[in-house]
Amino acid sequence: MNRLVNGGPLLEYNHEGYARIGAMPRYGNADSIHWCKVEPNCTVHIISSFEDGDEAVVWGCKAVDSIIPGPDMASTQFGWLPRKFKPTSPSKENDHDTILSVDDGNLFSRAYEWRLNMQSGEVSERYLTGKRFCMDFSMINGAFSGVKNRYGYAQVVDSVASSASGMLKYNGLAKLHFEEPADVSLRSEGQLEEAIKVETHMFEENSFCTGASFVPKQGGFGEDDGWLITFVHNEDTNISQVTLLFQNSETSSHNGMQQQQ
Repeated sequence: MNRLVNGGPLLEYNHEGYARIGAMPRYGNADSIHWCKVEPNCTVHIISSFEDGDEAVVWGCKAVDSIIPGPDMASTQFGWLPRKFKPTSPSKENDHDTILSVDDGNLFSRAYEWRLNMQSGEVSERYLTGKRFCMDFSMINGAFSGVKNRYGYAQVVDSVASSASGMLKYNGLAKLHFEEPADVSLRSEGQLEEAIKVETHMFEENSFCTGASFVPKQGGFGEDDGWLITFVHNEDTNISQVTLLFQNSETSSHNGMQQQQ
């Protein structure tokens, strides 16, 4: 309240503070929560979580700054937000190593993993896809909640369009293969050795999606047996369409995301 009275925002992200993740037993209560300290971050959308031996594993889309509460009173329309949305590089759009300012690209979120040891209290963290891919609004096949997933999905950020408009725009969809390593070519470009495989389906220029969902196939067996469905808007033609991407790597001849009209 003191900050608000003095002309500042009601909510403010504290880079110098701390963050915690709490794990509660399925039949526990508030007193049984196990708190684990993690690196400060802003994670709005969780991909999935599950148990792996003594560890509780959490996957989410992590950013290192918060879009809430937005520009403070001293910022202009093209100050606070576009700075943090600034693309990292034209050639390697989302390669964090090329960021020029401490604030550049801070609002872009990336797939991330926290492993919380319930016995020792130790925490290990890593980027699942390195820092090349920026994504958010993650999802899984809901029938596989609470177990170790093989696949996850998210909307891919267009950092150039986001920086120009001052708002997040998504120009593609990503499929995360949690049990498959990234291509050797990506690892040779400076990505993490343990990075996972990512498939992307990008839309045509100046076309952006929102509200993507995974719809499982009725009677399907595989975790990825179904469709990704989203609305895609073309800003050049001002036409919106529903786009369906067929999944199922187990039966697909080329193991890819196939678009259906």
